[in-house]
Amino acid sequence: MKENENNAKAVTLVVLAMVFYGISFPVTKVALKEYNPVTLITLRLVVSSFILMTCNVLLYGKRSIPLKKDIPLFLSIALFQPFLYFLLETYGLRSVSAAVSSLIIATIPVFTPVISRVFIREKLTLFNFAGLVLSFAGVFLLVVFSDSNTAEKSFTVQGLLLLFGSVFAAVFYTIIVKKIPYKYSALTITAVQNTFGLFFFIPVFLCLEAKDFLTVVPSTKTIISIVFLSVFASSLAFIFLNYGIQKLGPARTNGFINLVPVVTAFVSFVFFKEYFSIFKIAGMAVILAGVLLAQIRRENTDKISSSKHTEPML
Repeated sequence: MKENENNAKAVTLVVLAMVFYGISFPVTKVALKEYNPVTLITLRLVVSSFILMTCNVLLYGKRSIPLKKDIPLFLSIALFQPFLYFLLETYGLRSVSAAVSSLIIATIPVFTPVISRVFIREKLTLFNFAGLVLSFAGVFLLVVFSDSNTAEKSFTVQGLLLLFGSVFAAVFYTIIVKKIPYKYSALTITAVQNTFGLFFFIPVFLCLEAKDFLTVVPSTKTIISIVFLSVFASSLAFIFLNYGIQKLGPARTNGFINLVPVVTAFVSFVFFKEYFSIFKIAGMAVILAGVLLAQIRRENTDKISSSKHTEPML
């Protein structure tokens, strides 16, 4: 009974994380109208790191700081996420619409078992392979036919490649997080990874965008966007995601990412009036079908795997 309750808690938190991620795509597009990508990410991490590290130290004291032997693991997850993931995703969002971007990110659960097979010898099933092929077919449909009759394309090839780079960064991130000892809470993991990630971003920010940052007077809409991204997308969503990875495993947790494009499409259509062609809708449907297909018959295996470990802390 307790195991089922813990699983339900993990599932609920991961779903909330995906809702926050889904909303973050159109919100990021708003903030990018005034700030450059690295500046936006640095601002998010400054706010997020301060809030999370303060809560982390107050709640866990000495346990809030990772042991010396575990620092390489924390540096590794910070390198993949937030550094590489946010860098590639945010630059990709400059030339790809929010809805299409969320669909590319939704292929993370398709690639996860493929890469897990190489690095941690996780079994690759026929459904995984079929889902991968189907998802690529959906992306092909988007690239070749989407927006062919509109004046403004909702993506560029360069933007798509950057977003796929963020997909691979996210996959490696989830695999490494699973290796972090359970003595660290999800809050501690998120606080430390965002703080290390901030130190990765500061030199890039100073070299590329510091001068432009000083010339911008942000609007109220941009300030609200940054606060939302800092608190919900960079903080709460990652805490919930890290807890889900520890409890459910990388494959099951990443399987929920197919909720992201649904949330993004709804928010983009209702609040930002983003255009949807018949080919974009068809491409979305095919990609989502591939993502769902790739997750079939994985649940029991992941349950067995997660049951062998100590209960993680939130």
